[in-house]
Amino acid sequence: MAYTSLYRRYRPDTFRDVIGQNHIVRTLVNQIKTGNIGHAYLFTGTRGTGKTSVAKIFSRAVNCLHPVDGSPCGKCEVCLELALSGNFDVLEIDAASNNSVDQIRELTDKINFPPTIGKYKVYIVDEVHMLSKSAHNALLKTLEEPPEHAIFILATTEVHAIPATILSRCLRFDFRLVPTSLIAERIKYIFDDNGIKYQDQAVRMIASAGQGSVRDALSIADMCVSYCAGEITYDGVLEVLGTSDPMKLVALARAILDGDVDKALQTVSVMCDLGKSMSILASDIATLLRNALYVKACSNAADLLSLPSELYAALKETAEKYSVQKLLSAMKCFTAIEGEFRYSTQHRILFEAAVISAATDPAAEGGRGDLAARIAALERIVNALGKSGFKSTPAEPDARQVWSRLASELERAGAGFLALAVLDADVSFEGEDAMRVKIGSSSAMRILTDNANREKLNRTFAALSKRRLIIEQVQKLDDDQAVPYLVSMFGKSLEIK
Repeated sequence: MAYTSLYRRYRPDTFRDVIGQNHIVRTLVNQIKTGNIGHAYLFTGTRGTGKTSVAKIFSRAVNCLHPVDGSPCGKCEVCLELALSGNFDVLEIDAASNNSVDQIRELTDKINFPPTIGKYKVYIVDEVHMLSKSAHNALLKTLEEPPEHAIFILATTEVHAIPATILSRCLRFDFRLVPTSLIAERIKYIFDDNGIKYQDQAVRMIASAGQGSVRDALSIADMCVSYCAGEITYDGVLEVLGTSDPMKLVALARAILDGDVDKALQTVSVMCDLGKSMSILASDIATLLRNALYVKACSNAADLLSLPSELYAALKETAEKYSVQKLLSAMKCFTAIEGEFRYSTQHRILFEAAVISAATDPAAEGGRGDLAARIAALERIVNALGKSGFKSTPAEPDARQVWSRLASELERAGAGFLALAVLDADVSFEGEDAMRVKIGSSSAMRILTDNANREKLNRTFAALSKRRLIIEQVQKLDDDQAVPYLVSMFGKSLEIK
């Protein structure tokens, strides 16, 4: 006997079996109980949320001789006849393959024939947005004034593609994404019904992978049943989904958040050698960072995420180490490239660029990339340089105060790298109308002399002082000066080769 997939075997037969769509089920049940049946319905929503299933239940319920709480009894003569595939009272039409005007005209010509079994003749038109413009027009008149025995149920995943003239003639029902908790309960029921052993964390992972679609989740569950011999485990589900070991993802995320580009790229290289999909890896990293934000900001994150204890502990440690801004900035780097994967064949390059961007983002706080900490460190270095290599002047304290304020203003304006370069300097007033800036670093000099940066620097400085700026690069410390200076900075443990 041929195997029947789980989503087909456990397709709802009554309204009681439909999950996550209580707002729709309640309305339809009340209409059946009161006899206030509409002539045209529009079911819209993402795939796998129950549109076609509810349409089939409703089509049998309106014809059932003895409905039970608004659902078809499944036992009366009409229910038994409608359960047969050859009945002519419930007609399913796939608009994706029957979208021409001639096919719709043929349907409307036959609509006046009365039902053969029940009270109503129900037409379920799936993917109705695929109809041509002329086919939509051919359907209009029938939708407006159908025979009393005819009911139309139009189902679509792209409601925006349907003409407003069609929408205005239908009772619209929007199917929502099904909560992960409800999908997990459904999967557990199915596994228990089939005597399949499972781990709760594995079921939660399957339900989460469905992303609100019951059918997608059950398809994944089907694959897991075939892959996992004996018991469906968390690790087995990860293998089926093609996702990476969560702890390796945590290590990669921490390298990125620490700004350790070298370690991050090495980790990415190892994952690439294992055949991991870059688009899935980007999604996994974004999800992990999102979970870390939940742990940091949400009091009941443990219940909401339902993660393995080891992974939750690692996320909690990560959340405590890094700021919300740092986590959020890194997450945005990986969610931003999702659309780019569709139009590029260089997925690895895109992903590695996102890794580097997230690891070197100067605007984000936290970890080694903490801008305030780096500025403070540079201030200490500049002060040390002043003691060892530069001579101060009586006016220097006032000049340093103005210069430090300039760095703060640049940082506040989002020019983090320029602020760092500004601090890597020695300044002094010269005469009554000038400030001399001595730069000891060639990299800082390149930043300050860039046209765009220099314009921003002059504009910001003009708001603080009326003096003119004189920027010059001074000779670097020679070896006789540099070695004692480095030893004084880092101690005798420093080994110089």
